[in-house]
Amino acid sequence: MTPIIVIGLLAGFLIGSVGIGGVIVVPALAYLIDLDIRYAIAAALMGFVFTGIVGTVQYARKGSIAWGPAKVLVAAAAPAALLGSLMIQSVSPLLLKCLIGVLAALSGLQAIFGSSILEGASARALSSRQLATAGAFTSFVSTLSGTGGPLLLVPILMWQQQPLLGAIGLSQVIQLPISVVATLTNFTMGTLDLYLGGALAIGLSGGCWLGASAAHHLPGKVLKLIVSCLLVVIGAAIVADVARSSL
Repeated sequence: MTPIIVIGLLAGFLIGSVGIGGVIVVPALAYLIDLDIRYAIAAALMGFVFTGIVGTVQYARKGSIAWGPAKVLVAAAAPAALLGSLMIQSVSPLLLKCLIGVLAALSGLQAIFGSSILEGASARALSSRQLATAGAFTSFVSTLSGTGGPLLLVPILMWQQQPLLGAIGLSQVIQLPISVVATLTNFTMGTLDLYLGGALAIGLSGGCWLGASAAHHLPGKVLKLIVSCLLVVIGAAIVADVARSSL
């Protein structure tokens, strides 16, 4: 119980502050607790229901969520989450890990060395089609990998020249359709341990609340550097793990 809550606290803080902590949950459950990967994904996604609620409330209170784009993302994410949940049995976990690792590392490098947008700058307006595509892709891959959504959506929106704090705010919202749809599907399929998911949710919720509060007290440049470096480190670690598993 205690190790699960600790994992949740750490991951929740990162989700709330920089939007990408969900990527550590499934590997931690699988490697540290020796949990079957499908049950780890199901438990993580149940926990993300609560980080989605906490993160959305916190960022909404600070005025950091653009509700117009959020509605488009949610509408696209829900059906994609259902499709991802149904396909999870037939997709290679190694393939998914490799995809997430490469994407995370490249996103971090692009954020460090590419052009930047600071908080308060004018964001480039995204079309409904662009937002829907980003939402569906994020939801489908996040459901299959158990990463919840922020890991993918934050770098995608950063590539599209969106302010970082706003991108993290939208990533909190997209957790809700992804995690709710996936949790209901996983429960139906018998891969959800409610006790494990509940323990994880306690840690994730508390950590997310603290992280979301911290995010609004950090300078924009510092926050962006934290996000970028974490993406590179996490991506490299995932790719290295896939390489070791393939040998």
